[in-house]
Parts: sequence; C-alpha cells; structure tokens
Amino acid sequence: MKSVLTRSRPFLLALVLLTALPVLAQEQATLLHNAPEQAAPGVALVIDGVLTGTQRIMRMVIRYRGPGEPYAEAPLELQYGDLYRGSIPASSLTPPGVEYYVEGFAPGGERVPLFKSATRPARVVVVGQVQSTRTPISSRSVEPRSVEPEPVPKAEPPSRGERRPEPGRRSEPTAKAEPVHKEPAPKVEPAPKSEPVPKSEPAPKAERRPEPPQKSSGSDDAMAALTAELPPDSGSTASRPAAVRPSRTAESEAPEPKRSELEEDLALYTAEDTLALATRHEEKVKKVPAIAASFGREQIRALGARTVADVLDVMPGLTLSRDVQGFHRVAIRGLRNDAEVLFLLNGQRLNNFFDGKALMNLPVENLERIEVIRGPGSALYGAGAFLGVVNIVTQRADGLRGAVSGGGFPKLGDPLATTFDGHVSGAHSFGRFKLFGDADVWHQVGDTEAIETDALSADTLAQKLREPLEPSGTTQDDRFLLNLGLGFGYELSSASNLQVSARLLSENRSALVGLFDTVGPGSRLGWQVFLGDVTYEHELNDRVRLRARLYGEQQSTDRLFQIGPDGFRTGPDDNQLFPDGMLEQTRVTVQSLGTSVDSDVSLFEGNRLSLGAAAELQMLGAYSYETNYTLDSRLRPSLTTPEKVVDILKLADGAASRRLTFSAFAQDQWTVVEPLTLTFGVRADVTQLPSVDNTNAITGTQLVPSINPRVGLVFSPTDSLVLKLLYGRAFRPPTLQELLETIPNTYYNQGRFEGNPTLLPAVVNTLEAGADLIQVSGESRVRIRANAFLESFSNPIAAVDTSGNIVPVRNRELGVLVYGVEGEARLEASRRATTWINASLFRAEDQALPANHRFLTDTPQARFNAGVSMPIGDFINFDVVVRAGAERRNNTRSVLELIRRYKIPAYGLITAQVRTEPIGDHFELAVVVQNVFDSDLRDDVPRPDRMPSLIPREGVSAFLTLRARN
Repeated sequence: MKSVLTRSRPFLLALVLLTALPVLAQEQATLLHNAPEQAAPGVALVIDGVLTGTQRIMRMVIRYRGPGEPYAEAPLELQYGDLYRGSIPASSLTPPGVEYYVEGFAPGGERVPLFKSATRPARVVVVGQVQSTRTPISSRSVEPRSVEPEPVPKAEPPSRGERRPEPGRRSEPTAKAEPVHKEPAPKVEPAPKSEPVPKSEPAPKAERRPEPPQKSSGSDDAMAALTAELPPDSGSTASRPAAVRPSRTAESEAPEPKRSELEEDLALYTAEDTLALATRHEEKVKKVPAIAASFGREQIRALGARTVADVLDVMPGLTLSRDVQGFHRVAIRGLRNDAEVLFLLNGQRLNNFFDGKALMNLPVENLERIEVIRGPGSALYGAGAFLGVVNIVTQRADGLRGAVSGGGFPKLGDPLATTFDGHVSGAHSFGRFKLFGDADVWHQVGDTEAIETDALSADTLAQKLREPLEPSGTTQDDRFLLNLGLGFGYELSSASNLQVSARLLSENRSALVGLFDTVGPGSRLGWQVFLGDVTYEHELNDRVRLRARLYGEQQSTDRLFQIGPDGFRTGPDDNQLFPDGMLEQTRVTVQSLGTSVDSDVSLFEGNRLSLGAAAELQMLGAYSYETNYTLDSRLRPSLTTPEKVVDILKLADGAASRRLTFSAFAQDQWTVVEPLTLTFGVRADVTQLPSVDNTNAITGTQLVPSINPRVGLVFSPTDSLVLKLLYGRAFRPPTLQELLETIPNTYYNQGRFEGNPTLLPAVVNTLEAGADLIQVSGESRVRIRANAFLESFSNPIAAVDTSGNIVPVRNRELGVLVYGVEGEARLEASRRATTWINASLFRAEDQALPANHRFLTDTPQARFNAGVSMPIGDFINFDVVVRAGAERRNNTRSVLELIRRYKIPAYGLITAQVRTEPIGDHFELAVVVQNVFDSDLRDDVPRPDRMPSLIPREGVSAFLTLRARN
C-alpha cells in the first residue's frame, strides 16, 4: 500500500498543480497606449490604444481634467480590430498641462482600470499660450507645481527590458521600479507646498466629480478599483489634485504593471486583428483556435477594394472567379462549390436554401470588417460551414458616415461605362436605447468584353444576325443593388440587453454571358433577400451569460435567361421564329425560421464553457420553371411549364421541399497556463433529408445524424510567438437543387444538372498546423504567419460532365484529398507605411479520376498577393496591390478535359490608389485604378470547345470616392 502511495504521489502532485494553474491564467484587461509628452494648446488631443486581455469590457471612457477642473469624461469608441480612439476636447488643452486616465466598465457595471489611475494619471505638458474663455469650476488657485514638466516621465512606458507581472498576482517592488518614483518625488512634491492644498479647497469630495457614482463608494480620486493600496489617510491624499503624488510607500506597495517590449510596440502602431467567428467571442486572430483572417475598415480602404469580392481575392487560400451567369464564386484551398462556403451577414446566413448561392458581393463602405475562417466550421455553425466561413460585419458605431463614388470602365464603342454608388451608415444612442442603420445604392453599366464564338456562332452567321467579322456577342455586367439595414438595441438593465435588426437586399442585373454556352444579352437576374433577427442577452453574474435568438429570412430569385438571340430561327416554319429570342425563366422562393439558445459559463479563471441548442425549419415556398419553346424547339405563345418537369413542391406530399434541423453543441476553452489554451468542441446535428425506395423514387423523409468534433491547441511560448495545432470535422447536406431539380434536355437547352435524391451528406476531416510570429526591428513591426493543412473529403458532392450536355450530380465515393501551405508577412513601419505579402500553394486530388488527371486545376493551385502603402507628405497616401494566379485548366472531371486540356492563362493584376488623410477630421478623398495595365484575366466556362475565348473579366477601371463623417 505504501509503495502504491509513493508511486502515485507525483501523479497527485501534478493533478493538484494542474488544478491550481488556471488561477494564474487570468488576463486582466489593459489598454496599450503611450501618452504623449507634449501637446499643442487649443487643439483636441486624440487618445488611442489597443485593448488586450480576456476580461470582458462593455465600454471605455477617458477621464481628464485641465488646470483647475474636476475630472470629466469622454468616450473611447471602437475603430477597427481592437483599436479604440477618443479625444480630450480642445477647451481642456491649456497651459500648463492636462491629466488623464482610462477606465472601462465590466458587464455588471464595475469599473476596471485600463491605463493609469486618478492618483497616478498621465500628464501631458501643453506648451504655448491660448486664450481660454471658460471659468474654472474650482475657485481655488492652481498650484504651478501640479503641472510642471518634471512629472511627465511618469507617463512614459516602462523601460524595454522590464516584463509585465503575471495577471492576478501582486508584484513586489523591485530595484528597477524604485528609481521611477524615487528621484522626481522630492522635486515635484516638497513637503511645505503640500499642506495649503486642502485649505484652498474646502468643498466636499463629491463636488470634484460631476459624473454619477456608478457603484463607487468613494470619490473618483480614491476609488478602490483604480488606485493602489494607500495608507490609512489615503482619503485626504486622494482628494488633493491628481498632480500631487501619493507617498512613495503607497506606490512601491503596488507598482504599475509593466508591459513587455512587444506590447509597447503594439501600442505604437496598428491594432491586433480580431474576429468573433471562430469561437463566437471576439478574440485576437493570432489566438483563435482556427486558421483565420480579419480585414478591418482601414485595411479594406488601403486595398482600394470596392466590394466584398475584392477583399476576399487578396486573402491567402482564397480565389474569386465568375461563371457565365455572372455569379461570384469563392474557392478555398483549391475547391469551389457555392454550397460549401458559408456566408454570414452580421452572423445571419446568406446562402440560399435551394442552390446554396449567396448574395455576398456587397459594397464595403459601410463595413466594419470581414472575417474569414479557412477550414471546417460545422462544430459551431452546422451544415454548410464546410470549406470555410465568411462573416460580413457592418458598422454600428455612434456617429454618421457617408460616401459617394463615381467612375467606370472604358466601353466598346462608348467613352465610359459608368458606375455610381452612394453609402450611408450611422448610429445614435439615447440613454439605454441605440438606433443604428446603413444603406447602399449601387448602379453600374459595367464592363463589356468581346465573346468571339459561342455554341450558336455558325447559326447566327448563317441567319445573318451578325456580320462575319463581328463577335458572337459581348459580356453584359450592368447591375442595380439596394442594401438597407435598420435596427436598435435596448439595455433593459445593467445585465440585460435586447437587439432587433432587419435588412433588405435587392439586386437586378444582367447575366455576364448567358445560361450555359451561348451569349444571352436579354437575360435578367433578380434577387431579393429579407433578413430579420432578434437577440436577447442576459448576464446572470460575472461568470454566466445567456443568449437567446430568433431569426428568419425569405429569399426570392427570378432568373430569366435568353438562350437564343432576338430573331433566332430553329427551322423554316412560322412557329420556329423567336422574335424575342429563346427564353426560359426559373423563379424560386425559400423561407427559413430558426431559434437558438446558448450560454457562456466561466467555470474558473481561464476557462469558458459554451453550451447551446438550435432548431431551424427551411422551406421551399414557390418553384416554377417555364420556357417560350417546346421540347421540339417551337415557339409557345407565352412562357409555360414544359412537359416532363416534376413539381418539386408535390414530391412526397411536399415533404421533400422542407428541411428540419436540430442541433446541440458544446465547446470549452481552457487556458491551462497563460501560454497554453486548449479548445474542445462538438456539435451534433440531425437533418431531415428525402428517403427513397429501390427505384430511387422519393417516398418521404428521414433524419440523418452527424457528429462534428473540434480540437484546438494554441501555445504561446513567448509574447511574440503563437503556435497552433487544430483538428476539425464538417459536413454539408445536398441542396434541394442537387437532390430534386431535373430539367428536360433539348438541342438548345444543354448543360443541365440532373438531380439525385440518393445523395449522401459530404464530410471533411481537416488537420492544420500554424505559427504566428511578431518581431520588432528598430522602428518597424513585422508579423509572419504560416500554416500547413491536410483535408480529406468523404463522399464529396460534385457535378460531373460525362456527356458534354447533361451533368449528373454524384458522390465521389473514393473521396478528394487536399494538402498545401499558406503564408503571409506584414511589415508596419508606421501607421501609414506598411507592406504585406501572402502566398498559397496547394494540391487537390480527386481519387476517382485516372492517375494522370487527378489534380483539380479549375482554380489556381498557386496564388500570390502583395501590397504597399506609403505616405507622400503629411496628407497623401499611395497604395499598390498586386494579385497573381498560376495557370489553370478547365474542369478536370469532364470528359472534354480527358480528351484535350484547355489551358487558362496565368494572370497578374495591379491596383493603384491615391487617398488623403482626413481633411478637417471630416472628409477623405480617394482615387483608385483597378487593373492598371488592362491585363487579360479569364475564367473557365462549361464548354471550352464551344466558347474557346473563355470568360473575359473586367479591364482597367477608375473611380473617385468622397467619404465624410461627423
């Protein structure tokens, strides 16, 4: 027995230590900020800093005072990432100086010190003279010593060699810390001068702070949350002017936290990229358990980006292309499928239930940031979060912002194909009530490029519908988009808040080329999306938070395609002439209604457990397919449903057109010790899918379960290095279109998918390893990120063109394997001078293809992006962005590609931009030229033998943008 106890003693000791270590893992909130030494009189002093730590902060304020004033406050607003900015009014910037500190408010209303304190504020010397028209609130005379320059060194950051003590522990005074307080104390605070101060201020302490007490029993100058441990007479000491130092004994008992050299440099330049997509909580990108990226508002503007697609195309691992119908398609790590990339707008899904497409190419002017996860996300977001997740976040900060833009493309035969767009967003708080909204209006004529030949080239030439030297047609890219969002938030109590939002998206545009293999200039595509969301959050206490959500959507699409030109003939008879061309129209309406309940529980410091459940009902509300031609290609009097078209709404008494999903998830993030964070998550989904009999006829529905685990290890051996090891699984059920839609084939109507009700859900298992390194070299900050991944797909769903005309949808039973590496580097010499580069290299192999055709190369297997931003003087910035992609092939899975390889050339595109710094703090101007050298970029087509010129993309274009804010 004794030997057993002896052997188990190390294990028990390790268990005790492991249990105790999380107590040391608390990361208190801190504002990384360097106080200036001097400021100009009569000019507002801008204060900005980076919020760090895991402690939740609801809002932040600057508390400041000028000579002879009590403390007043000004808000700190989120700018982008985790960068906050506010300003001290110009009226307080008078000689000889100003003092300030920053505090935050926890969910329960408790005050949290973030930078300095009331007894040890930052002091900024105001040099010069300014005529002040304000009367000091206090009638006492201001002591000259309260703002002498000597205390200024106190506001400087600690020396670079000093390290920050572990959060949650009280630091003992050290030999390094003593000189900071020791030398200036006798000069700044001689004993004879300290006594008259209370005599000249007989008013009670409460008069010194006009703001409400907010759970503080003492004055602002002596709040326990903001001061160090003081001697018993600290009350009188704290009531003195903040410029009077507390005793050296008080300061040595609780020295200010020291920040590492890296943290000081982070405070000097831009903020850490943050996102809430990976864990449902906003965290720094380098610390989230996912391979992620986040582009904030300032980064988006530096790219010269105008739409979401422009931003996504420069992210590592992503490639944007367009199909013949004009839809923007996102490929992640070499694979491209509309239903496998989940798009969210403020956390609400945009993907259409019927075909998986998303109305995602929105303008960027009203966006706060764009978040992207590369890799599976089903453990949090369920079905569809397969290849990756993109979350588009709109601005909701207080204030009013607007922008107008105009420009366009050189057009064939015309001087310019114009584009005009306007944008406005704003928010305003009325006490506990906050109203926010945004609007985009976009009208473009679009670029036109020649399509030399299509499937009807010989017919249109024989029927003299075009001249011999004329192309078969041109691309059409006109578009009108309306995006309106409105919502409000209401703070029901200090622990509860309610948020309601609604949005309308409406798009009407032409098809870029046409339906399949012919130019259709008369095609019109309409899309309307209505989104609604109600979210209630309640903080039970500082460890438990609950959230309930109810959401709904309706999407309606109306797609009219012209598959034969005006005046086209299919034969000599009168009913074989089509004055308006051959037309077909598909109209679909889908609705979704869902609810979810989740909670965050902090079991102990450094741990956060998230639990939740959700239910969603998706329905096909309306479906119709009509043509103006018969199956033997003769004219109908009007658009009519052709024979042999199955009414999807009536299959299995309508059961096949509905999908009910139930899910439950759990995720635990545990900071075992400060450098190490473990994430364990699992989500269980039960999805309603069609059931079939032996003849593959749909007989009803069945519930299909899926389990999606997630494991993440994030290790930070130093402040500058973060290592990640991640595993995740995701699934996606087939769309209704893949399951049910089958269109009759005719001579002129080809390239149709053949629905397959026997499709199984696809599954992917992903293993990823990544590293994030930040280094400081002189005045520059360098960030390097790199990761490698291996993705194994089981039963992937793909449309395989086996005949050139009919495209059946099948599960690839042998699976698909994808592997590769991604890397990026960013150098920031200053806020305005940056350079960055990223590259991606991967291979995607379809194991069912012949050995010499396994690589899926319809998207570039190698991508390279780079950019430079540099200042030109004090008010002008110059930005250059380069995008490059390797040579591609057409669809490797098609029979055509097995016979002949159709090459898609490599490409390189350059965007250049000149933009101003804020003009009078209210206006900005930007001129951007995209595809500066009019480089030739082309995308793949379904039938490269019939359309060998492929899809020509946008040429050179230029736009002028004016931005304004109050």
